[in-house]
Amino acid sequence: MAGLLLIIVGTCLACNDHKAPQKDPIEVGTATINLSAVTNSNQIEVFNEVKQASRLPTFVLNELGGMADPGQPFNATDVVDSRLPMQQLIVAAVSEKYCIVSYWRGGLALRLETTVFEVSEGNVKRKWVSNGGGLNFRDLKNTIESGRILQFHEAQ
Repeated sequence: MAGLLLIIVGTCLACNDHKAPQKDPIEVGTATINLSAVTNSNQIEVFNEVKQASRLPTFVLNELGGMADPGQPFNATDVVDSRLPMQQLIVAAVSEKYCIVSYWRGGLALRLETTVFEVSEGNVKRKWVSNGGGLNFRDLKNTIESGRILQFHEAQ
């Protein structure tokens, strides 16, 4: 009986010494994204995932005209409630110099859009807009890096 107890204790100690595997950084909301398809340069930035519209830079929200959080009501159709925004956040990524936002835009047709903003000292400039985009943080990264978009145009 004492031998069995020693085996059980030894096994438990060995299990406790085992380190948990490291999480993929993108799973914890941080990733490097190569913006070459967007900025025409081999620019790599570290981005943090944003899951709430209120956590986007204020000047980006102002440029978009307001935005609902995921799962919150918004004007998804052309029947407009003036108390609700026309967009709903899907996922966003923010770095020191850029903000990438994928969102649903309501109107005559509900559509998925992604906009890349260049941000500096309270100023914002739309760099890139597409129909389509990322449905989660990993998909957003892959969409931007691969140029996998439905329509591309550089914002003026």
